[in-house]
Amino acid sequence: MTKKIVQKVVIFIIILISIVSLLNPIFIVKTDHRGKLIEGLYNHTGDAYDVILMGSSHMNGGIDPNVLWHQYGITSFNYATAGQPIDVTYYLLKEVLKKHKNPIVVVDVYYLCLTNKYGEEGYIRYVIDSMKPSINKLNAIMNCTPFMDLPYYLFPILKYHNRWPELTKNDFRYDSAYKYYAKGFEAGTNKYGKDNISDLTATGTAELPPKSLEYLNKFIELSKKEGFKLIFTNMPNDFNSIAGKDGWVKDPAKMLNQVAEIAKANNIPFIDYGSKMDEIGFNFKEDMNNSGHVNIWGANKVTNDLGKFLKENYNLVDHRNDPKYAQWNSDYMRSQIASLSK
Repeated sequence: MTKKIVQKVVIFIIILISIVSLLNPIFIVKTDHRGKLIEGLYNHTGDAYDVILMGSSHMNGGIDPNVLWHQYGITSFNYATAGQPIDVTYYLLKEVLKKHKNPIVVVDVYYLCLTNKYGEEGYIRYVIDSMKPSINKLNAIMNCTPFMDLPYYLFPILKYHNRWPELTKNDFRYDSAYKYYAKGFEAGTNKYGKDNISDLTATGTAELPPKSLEYLNKFIELSKKEGFKLIFTNMPNDFNSIAGKDGWVKDPAKMLNQVAEIAKANNIPFIDYGSKMDEIGFNFKEDMNNSGHVNIWGANKVTNDLGKFLKENYNLVDHRNDPKYAQWNSDYMRSQIASLSK
């Protein structure tokens, strides 16, 4: 009798988990971030990307893979999402590396400035809700979210069940590939029109928040273990937009000086575009979308400079004349048309 009860319980649990697994992707909110991560992580893994771009919105709108392709024949994908905390970036990168072996990994360090123990839930969900069940996803949930929220990340329907009145055809037949041509890049077309009032000549260093230091070292250790090349970047931004605000370091410029020292000690390039603006012809008023993010014209300048750095310092093959990559030329043209229509 007991054996039959156990069997029934096991069957019930299996059926329940199956139903929940089917409902989760329907109820999860569909965003551009979700679409690009599904495509970049799981649907386009036949040819490994030369370069992997990681980080928050600064990277999301900072480096354009289609420009890297058109100018240098480099294949890349931008996995950055709005507000992506650095610990979430780490586990996302581990998921990327399951399919893309030994790429050059470029990580923007802006979110090292976060002092809160956890990032904002909505920003975390952009990533975790888009990951398939895996050890990396489980570790991200366990390490990047409050323990009390664990069930809501494991079973998103517990979070989103109230969405049922607003479900549309798109929720049931979600097309994650509709913007794959952009390779994860998204930049604004505003012109900030103001000068950068941050002190770009700041000297001295400031300690990183404990969690930021922990994950900065985790990136370095992972690169040594997995054998991939690692680059750190900092996109142009006005530090005064966050300095001293609740949840952020008081002196971002000095903290970034500390990041530069750690990178140098580990022979890792750190490209601080805040200090390279004159060199690349970057006009803060014209090339920023707002105080913290570059616009599409600024992204073009930053991307061209990064591409030049990559070609000069790494043995990268130019794929532009390879018939296997013909789709990249088509995607570039499509991205240009989309940019002109903004």
